[in-house]
Amino acid sequence: MTQIRKIGIVISGASGSILALSALRILADLPNTESHLIVTEGGQRTLELELEPEEVSEIPYLSEKVNEEQDLAASIASGSNALDAMIILPCSIRTLSAIAYGQTDRLSIRAADVMLKERRPLVLAVRESPLHSGHLQSMQQVTQMGGIIAPPVPAYYLKPQTIEEIALQNAARVLNLAGCNVQQQLVRWER
Repeated sequence: MTQIRKIGIVISGASGSILALSALRILADLPNTESHLIVTEGGQRTLELELEPEEVSEIPYLSEKVNEEQDLAASIASGSNALDAMIILPCSIRTLSAIAYGQTDRLSIRAADVMLKERRPLVLAVRESPLHSGHLQSMQQVTQMGGIIAPPVPAYYLKPQTIEEIALQNAARVLNLAGCNVQQQLVRWER
C-alpha cells in the first residue's frame, strides 16, 4: 500500500501570493500527496490584492483539506497526527516571530510548533526586505529549533522571462526542501 504524504501549506499575509498558488498547483499534481491548507486573515487579504479573482477562487480546490486558522482542535495541531512536512509560503515577519517565540494561539503557528517538536521539515519562505536585527534573530531562533529559512530569491542563472517562471522555480525549490519529489518542476544549475 502506498503511503500518502501530508504536506501543510500556510499562506500568511506577506506579499507573494503567486508563490503559494504555484506550490499548490504543483502539489495537486504530485501522486501520493495531499495538501492541508491554512490561509491566515492577512493571507486572505493579500491573495485578494495580488491575484485575479478566479485564481483566489481556485486555491481551496487545490487542497485536499482546508483548515480554519482559529481551529486549534484541527488534527494537524497534534503531534499524534502531524503533517509530514509544512511550508509557510509566503511567510510574514509576524508569522516568523510567532513561531520563533512560541505564540501558538493560531493554528498556523501551533502546527508549525508541532513540526519543530516532532522534528519534521518546516520551511519558511520569509518575504521581507530589508531586514533588521530582530528579524534576523527570529530567523536564527527558528533555524536553531530545526526550521529551514528559504527566502524566495530568484534563480537569475535560469534567465526567467516571466514572474510565473520565477514563482514556479521558487515554489519547486521550497517543496524540494520539504522533501517533495518535484524533479520535473525544479530546474537545477548545470554547466
